Amino acid sequence: MKLLLFLTVCASALVITTGALAAAPQPAPDPFSSRTSEPLVVQPLTGSQARKLGVPAAFLPGVRSDHGGTSPNASGPCGACINTCWTATVRQGGNSSTGSYYENDNPVWCGNGSWITYADISRHWQSVSMWYAAYGEAGPWFDGGCVGCTSIHFSLYGNFSWHPPVFPVSHHFVYLGVWLQAYGSAAYA
Repeated sequence: MKLLLFLTVCASALVITTGALAAAPQPAPDPFSSRTSEPLVVQPLTGSQARKLGVPAAFLPGVRSDHGGTSPNASGPCGACINTCWTATVRQGGNSSTGSYYENDNPVWCGNGSWITYADISRHWQSVSMWYAAYGEAGPWFDGGCVGCTSIHFSLYGNFSWHPPVFPVSHHFVYLGVWLQAYGSAAYA
C-alpha cells in the first residue's frame, strides 16, 4: 500500500513537472534589438553612371574583359566577356518605437558573367533616429571570394547605443555581410 501511494505521488509529481515545463512561458524578445534586412534591389549601371561612381575605364559596361584569357580563379571561360556593372543599397539594423539604427553600404561591382572584374565597397554610412546613437564601424572589407572569382563577399560591423531618458544605456552591434555575384546578383550572408 505504501509502495502504491509512493508511486502515485511520484507519477503525479512527474505529470505536474512535465506540464509546468511544457507550459512555461517563453521570455519575450527584446523589442530594442530586432534585426531587419532591407530587400536587396540590384540596379544595372550604364557606362556614364559607372564612370561617375569611380569604375575605371577598363571595367566599364560594354567593355570586353577577358584581358588575354581566363581568370585563374574562375570555373571556366567567360564566353563573350562583356562587362556589366551593378549597384545596390544594402542595410542591416533594427527599428522600434523608440527609433532605429542601421548600417548601410552602396557597393558597386562589375562582372562578365563568369568572374568579378571590379568591386568597390567604400560608400558606407550609419543612420540613426530618436534615442539611438551611432558609435562607429569596423570595415568594410572583403573576406570571401575575390576579384577574378565568380563571387566576392564583404563584411561591415556597426556599433550603436540606445539612450532612453530613464533606463541605462544599451549597446547594439550590427553585422552587414553581402555576397556579390559576377552575373549581377547579390544576397545577404
